[in-house]
Amino acid sequence: MLTSTQQVELVAYRDSLNPAAIGRQIADLQAVLLKLAEDKTEQLYLDSIPTALPDVRKGIRIKVS
Repeated sequence: MLTSTQQVELVAYRDSLNPAAIGRQIADLQAVLLKLAEDKTEQLYLDSIPTALPDVRKGIRIKVS
């Protein structure tokens, strides 16, 4: 059971909340998280695609006759 003081405090807190502002804050934080994950997600996607080109970092081997 809450005391009358606790009830008054909780009602004041509830009345101070702004659902629209909270929703905007959540959307902003989600956008930041998506931006942070974008590069890693893109790299994982690119790594999953096989390439037809040789890896030039390893050099190109040719047969010598």
